[in-house]
Amino acid sequence: MASYKNPQLRDKLASEYVLGTLRGQARARFQSLLKYDATLRQLVAEWEQKLTPLAAAAGDIEPHARVWRKIAARISGSAKAGWWANLALWRGLTVATTALTLALGVFIGSRPAPEPPMGMVAVMSDERAQPAMVVSWPPQKAARDAHIRVKLIQDHPTMAANTSWELWMLPGGKAAPVSLGLVGLEENQILKLRPEHAGMMSKAWGVALSIEPAGGSPTGAPTGPMIFKGQCVKVI
Repeated sequence: MASYKNPQLRDKLASEYVLGTLRGQARARFQSLLKYDATLRQLVAEWEQKLTPLAAAAGDIEPHARVWRKIAARISGSAKAGWWANLALWRGLTVATTALTLALGVFIGSRPAPEPPMGMVAVMSDERAQPAMVVSWPPQKAARDAHIRVKLIQDHPTMAANTSWELWMLPGGKAAPVSLGLVGLEENQILKLRPEHAGMMSKAWGVALSIEPAGGSPTGAPTGPMIFKGQCVKVI
């Protein structure tokens, strides 16, 4: 049990527990620890607060039309009775429920087609610790096509005249922030990454957003205040 006293490990386990990626015996052991460890329960609560906006960032998946036809047929009594017919109904309902549940694990960048599942996510908060933006990094097949998805969830965002919002990758340690590009006020956005930055993104500690002059930072480094910031969490 001594290893569970490591702060970094505790934080990692708490994040994976909330995300649902901590499974099997590891999840059972963690749940046992929660019963007696108030500090660990607080960590879980903090991660739940950070990741709750993911539900708002997920889109809906519409069940297939045949599911609704089967439900309507059962209600009207026009369907054939029998154990197998009832099983088909429950199978249809299971498909619908599963689809809606999976929607919470998918960050929707454009609709109606769902985007691939995210490999990394960061919930960025403002100075009041209120969630403001979600940045996700889907699994990439090639560096030349690398991109990140950005979803603005702050209520009534504003940007001062003659300024820009610039998104930065925070590599961690003493490494300097790396510009990922400019962000607008649209709810859903996609930022294409430079090939040299693609390999760095999956190892990033976090992301941040700064206020810069129109057109972006003139120095290649943040020059204005960081208004949003969040730690990256690997999902897959």
